[in-house]
Amino acid sequence: MTKKFFVAVMMLAMLFTSSIAFAAFEEMIEDDADITAVKKIAVAFPNYYKTEDTEPDIYDFAREVYNAGRFTSSREIIAYEDVVSSIRRDTGIDIHSLDVPEAEKVYKQYISKYADSYVIVTVTNSSKRPWLFFYIYNAADNKLMYTYSVQSNVLDKTTKDYGKAAEDFFKQFDTTAKRNLSKEERKALEEKQKAARIYKRHVEKVTYKTGKDKVDMVRKK
Repeated sequence: MTKKFFVAVMMLAMLFTSSIAFAAFEEMIEDDADITAVKKIAVAFPNYYKTEDTEPDIYDFAREVYNAGRFTSSREIIAYEDVVSSIRRDTGIDIHSLDVPEAEKVYKQYISKYADSYVIVTVTNSSKRPWLFFYIYNAADNKLMYTYSVQSNVLDKTTKDYGKAAEDFFKQFDTTAKRNLSKEERKALEEKQKAARIYKRHVEKVTYKTGKDKVDMVRKK
């Protein structure tokens, strides 16, 4: 069987240099993977190494991916640190005390208790423009389900741009999954997407007025 490929190229008109900037993404669904069954996505530890001062550290990067998902996706998104805390609570194992290979092994061993899938983001940033890859795995068997990659000549090595790329990934995943839904399921998904957009606008409004994320303010009480 052959894999299904979906490729899209978006053209964004830019005012500077009187040129057209190209942002291209590619997505792939693995054979027999049912991405419509994905309801809860956990953010795993990314494959990422900071190379520029403008880039976030690895924990801030993971948090940025989580924030992009909770503001954009119609699915439930679970932060990496929340999974780490749950594993520590349930097993006594502190992933932060382990080296990376062992931490990944423990994460994959227990992640199915907290989510039905997880996303690993890999960033290739050795050249001028970064290239981001988002891999969604089935939490039950750790098999790859879906891949999304993006590279653009307007994508910089900054927290803001990495966050925007993550938002685009979550949006595209919803769009692709929606193609195989029934009319009723599609309507329900669109309602969830609408609620996510309203929530994002509300949090941005609060952040603008107070300088703090309302969600973080509530968690710290």
